[in-house]
Amino acid sequence: MSNVRVRDFLILIGHTWMCLDCRSKLLENPEATLVGHKLSEFEREKLLALTDSSYRTMMDLEAATGLTADEVSLAIDHPRSRLRHLGTRVRG
Repeated sequence: MSNVRVRDFLILIGHTWMCLDCRSKLLENPEATLVGHKLSEFEREKLLALTDSSYRTMMDLEAATGLTADEVSLAIDHPRSRLRHLGTRVRG
């Protein structure tokens, strides 16, 4: 399971569920926050439409993102969701 790449969309959702600072960054300036992430047009549209109320409950987040309960749980529990804050870059 650790070799399976989880979509950036899930990582963004999982991290912003847990990290209020990054959630604020995403909601205040989504275009800048999403730079460098591999997202489909559908995922980008969903992220751009998020609001504070999208994060009230996991059910609200599911409805706002189009994800299932299992996908939201995977996103929140995935180690990469805890790895790095939004806006940080790894130099290689």
